[in-house]
Amino acid sequence: MFNVNIFTAVIVLIMGIYDMSYAFNRRHQPNNKFGIAAFMILGIIFTIGGIVMIVRSLIK
Repeated sequence: MFNVNIFTAVIVLIMGIYDMSYAFNRRHQPNNKFGIAAFMILGIIFTIGGIVMIVRSLIK
C-alpha cells in the first residue's frame, strides 16, 4: 500500500508520546482545558500511527 521508513515511524511515535506527556503534565492548569484534550487526542493518534508504521516496516 505505502512504503514507510523506520526512522519516520520512530519520529511519529516519539511525537505522539511527547504530545501525551505535554497534556498529562498540564492537566492541573485551570484554564485552556480544551487545548489539553486536543494534545491528548493528537498524542494518541500519533502513537497508534507510529506503532502501526513500525509494524508495517518490520513486516515488509
